[in-house]
Amino acid sequence: MVVVRGEGGYAGGARRLVGAAAVVLTLAGVGVALGGGLVGRAESPPKPPPSVTSAATPSTPPSAPLDVPAAPRIVSDHLAFEAARKAETAAYSLRHYGVRTARLQPSMIVLHYTESDTYASVRSLFAADLPNRGEAPGTCAHYVVDQDGTIHELVPPTLRCRHTVGLNHVAIGIEFVQASHGHDPRWAAQQVLARRAQALAGASLVEHLQRRFDIPDQAVIGHAMANDSKAFRDLEGWRNDHVDWQQPEVVAFRRLLATAP
Repeated sequence: MVVVRGEGGYAGGARRLVGAAAVVLTLAGVGVALGGGLVGRAESPPKPPPSVTSAATPSTPPSAPLDVPAAPRIVSDHLAFEAARKAETAAYSLRHYGVRTARLQPSMIVLHYTESDTYASVRSLFAADLPNRGEAPGTCAHYVVDQDGTIHELVPPTLRCRHTVGLNHVAIGIEFVQASHGHDPRWAAQQVLARRAQALAGASLVEHLQRRFDIPDQAVIGHAMANDSKAFRDLEGWRNDHVDWQQPEVVAFRRLLATAP
């Protein structure tokens, strides 16, 4: 059963479909020929993902409002997040956030794009658990949304995952499969928004997580917005240098989310 909290912030229903059409029309008007440099991300050789799935879609409880959307279908493809990686995560959390723990009580969601063209390649990178900036653990994200709309859960949203400097102690990370191919980073996010299956799957996932953890729309941000977040904290003085999902595209994504009437 999905327990709905903070219902006043989430109305659900057909507005997401209307919003999707509006976003696509807006992107068509703006165009996707932005110039700029590629934002690189190291990748490991692609590896076919496992076929383990979890497709539970709970029915709406009788007491829930009729316009609350059901949980999306999520494919479980968990990384090997065992004791050693949890210990690395807890040690990282102590250094950067002042508390030794691998547990997460999320209050934010950060959007990313993978800077790769396949789900397999990004999963391989996250599974490798290679040091980043000279520190363990390796990078990862909780969810990856493929271009056909398939949602993969790599790490449960109650475990910390290293995806955003300064916010790993409070945020769920969601990656969208998309590379910038030498274009301006805003172009890549616009491709995601213009791809109906991927954009709507991402919005459905975000709404599900918002209801589960009582996260407002304003706490759904892009990686490029992390340094300006009130929740940003890093005891080592680190700052983000990523520019994926800038404010205009995040605002467009939020239009796909259910809002209060």
